Formats: sequence, structure tokens, C-alpha cells
Amino acid sequence: MNAQPALPIAASADRRRIDRRKPRTPLARLLERLALMAIGWGAAVTLIVFSRFIGDDRAIDARMGAILSIFFAGAVIEAVTGFPTAVILVMRRRQKTARFAAMVVSLTLGTIGFTGFLFYLHFNRYYAAWHAEPFTHNWLWQTLLTGAQAVYIFAVTGMPLLFPAGIPLLFAAGLLFSRTDGRRGAVRNRRNRGTGTH
Repeated sequence: MNAQPALPIAASADRRRIDRRKPRTPLARLLERLALMAIGWGAAVTLIVFSRFIGDDRAIDARMGAILSIFFAGAVIEAVTGFPTAVILVMRRRQKTARFAAMVVSLTLGTIGFTGFLFYLHFNRYYAAWHAEPFTHNWLWQTLLTGAQAVYIFAVTGMPLLFPAGIPLLFAAGLLFSRTDGRRGAVRNRRNRGTGTH
């Protein structure tokens, strides 16, 4: 008689290997979700700006690359900070409209704010060569005026690049956020009713 292969032993070995795999913690899942959202939001914002540049027949050069990098970095920073901000704002509110509004407002203000700040740093670094000695009276005024000029230029030339194509993207992100959290809230409510907890 031919000996049968030791299938139970192999199966038990595979089972032990699977059991040794630790499940992902809630923090790991949150960080993974933040990373995916940050990369996705940054790529989407960059694609919108790049499509506007191509539509205006602008040359693909180092200047365009620098501008796209600023928009990508600003959007990534906003996604990492904006998602927790939206969660905190609606922590005690289960309405879909509240979650939708929180995400839209957070993404709008955050993307514009962080991108504008990075644009200011880039702008100020360029003009720093003509500024006075640091931490002097003239340096302070020059820095403030440079910052005001950077804000104005970004508001006139930078923000229009995000609209109107960015509006549907904002609404899609807000809708996804409201539906995802809504389903989780419904599941938690059903579990609480089933166990009799409140």
C-alpha cells in the first residue's frame, strides 16, 4: 500500500503560520486609510492643475514642475490633517449632511490654506536674497509685504486653477465620507440594540 501524504500535518502548519499573523490594529488601519486618502487627494488636485496648464498650452518645464509639487504637497498635508478634523467636527453628529459639510469645508479650506502657505514659503525664499538682515525692523516689514504679495498672487493665479473642476471632486469626497461613516454608525447602532447597550 502507498503511504498517504501527511495532509493534516501540512494543514496544521499552515494554520499555525496564519495564527501567528497579528491582526492590524485600529491605529494601523487608520494610518493606512490616511495614507491612501492623502496620495489620492494629492494626485487628484495635481491632475486638475496639470490639466489646466495643458489646456492653456503652457510649456512643461521646471517652473510647472515646481508649481505642481506645491499643489501636491499642500493637498497631501491637507488630507492628513483634514480627515481627522472632519471626524472630530462630526464626532457627536450622525447626520449625513453634517458629515458631508464637514469634509467639504475641511478639504476646501485646508487645501487652499496649506497650498498657499507652501507657495508663500517658496515665494519668500526667492525674495529673501534682497531682504535686509534677519530679525531687523526692515526685514520684518519686507517679510510681511512679501507674504501679502504672495497671498495676492496665489489668490489671483493659484486658486482659479482648482475651480471649477475641483468642485465635483470636493462633493465626491464629502459624499464618500458621509456614506462610509453612516454605514459604520448604522452597524454600531444595530449591535448596541442587539446587546441591549446604550
